[in-house]
Formats: sequence, C-alpha cells, structure tokens
Amino acid sequence: MIFESELKRLGLKDKEAAVYVTCLQLGASPVQQIARKAEVVRATTYVVLESLMASGLVTKYKEGKKTLFVAEPPQMLMRLLEKQRENIDEKQHDLEALLPELQVVMKSAKGRPTVRYFDGPEGLRAIRREMLMYSQPGDTWYSFTPYDHLNAVLGRDEEAYSKQCIAKGIRHKAIFSTRSLALREKMRSRFDDPYAERRYVSSDLFPSPSGMTIFRDRIAIGSFIGKVGGVVVESAEMADMMRRLFELAWNGAEIIDVPSKVRSRVRANSR
Repeated sequence: MIFESELKRLGLKDKEAAVYVTCLQLGASPVQQIARKAEVVRATTYVVLESLMASGLVTKYKEGKKTLFVAEPPQMLMRLLEKQRENIDEKQHDLEALLPELQVVMKSAKGRPTVRYFDGPEGLRAIRREMLMYSQPGDTWYSFTPYDHLNAVLGRDEEAYSKQCIAKGIRHKAIFSTRSLALREKMRSRFDDPYAERRYVSSDLFPSPSGMTIFRDRIAIGSFIGKVGGVVVESAEMADMMRRLFELAWNGAEIIDVPSKVRSRVRANSR
C-alpha cells in the first residue's frame, strides 16, 4: 500500500500503517469497511484501531447505532517522533544515572587503567559525546587546545558543542594556541561562555597539533593531523597527575604571551 513503508519507518507496525492509510482514504467508516479495504482480519482491525487511538492517530464516535472510526490529520504523525524523542531522553537519563555504578563495576573487575581508541573525525565526535554524557553539572574540564588544528577538523561543530557544555553547566579551563590574531581575540569571549576561563600560549612555544582534555577520572587526547583520531585513558591516578601538570602550565600561561625581552628576563630569573 502507498505510504505504508514510510509510515513504518516512523514507528507504525505493518497493520497499523495499513489501517491508518485506509482510514485516511475512507473518512469516517465502520470497522467492517476498514477491515475489508485494509485487508486485515476484522478482529485484528479492532485491536489495531485501539492502538492507533492510543497514539492519537484515530478517533471514534457514535452515529446512531453505528460506531465509526476516523483518522486524525496527518500532522498528528509528528506526535510519533515526539514520543520517540521523549523515550530516548528518558533512556538517556536512566543511562547517565547508571553509568557511574557500571564504571565502578568495571574498575573493580580490571583494577588497571583502560585505553580506548577512536578513529577519524567521527571518533573525535564520539569522544566528545562521552565527555558530555559522563560529566556532571559543575564539573571542570582542563584542556590544552591547538585551535588552528582543531578547527580544521571539527570547526563546524564548535559552536553547537560549546552550547551543549554551557547547557550542562560544565566549567572549562583551557590553555589554547593559535596563529590567528582574530581567532585569539574571539576566543577570549567565545560564544559568551560564562563557565570558561582561557589563557593563551604562543604556537611557537606550544606547537603541538594534538589536544588533551582531563575530565573526571579520564584523559581524552585527540590528534588533528595525519591519522586523525583519539584515545581515552581511564585512570583516576593518571587524571589527577595530569590535572596537577595542567595547573602548573596554567599558572605559567599568564606570563607566556608577553614581549620577548620580558619573557627572557622571566626565564633568567627562574633559573
């Protein structure tokens, strides 16, 4: 039947799609007529109509002694997608609540750091999804970010990704490098992020094309040139060590972007 396959892709079952299209074609009709045109057994048609009514796609009313069924406007099919989104959101919420406990189980079973590899730009996006899913509001991420290299791979994702972090209430301390003066100035207040602190380091002093973010008990490392991809290292001890190293670099980043003569004096005094 026409449209049946498309309706099944939206979530309707075979007979539900057939009966709904039939109701659209016939208008208000008794179950016998609907069953005959849809080529569905009458007893089954009653069950299918009940299911469609529960989904808001069909209504029934009395006309004398007859019970007639009529399809709701096709715009009501949008409700199917809304319900699917609600179900996904509910399942995601349940999974996020369950993840910490599952992580404890995994750690107790292995008792050692785990390393997982992610290939290509999609792998880097998968790492970002994990970072968002695993983190909690109020968490702080610590990042080394070479923005020129990152933007070449994931630039089109940056604004949406930043907004997701803001929406979840994740705080972010980032030491970034770039050779673009315009980008450098933009990063000082990028996307109006109230949770982010950023400090600049010259690409000459930090020329790495790879980036790193420490979050919770994990370290995410991404490579943005050559074989693009990343790894996630899960180890509370290693993550703690990298946070301490980050803080050392963070304190130094305040005086990195200064005239070369001043920089030379700073280095001399630190010896």
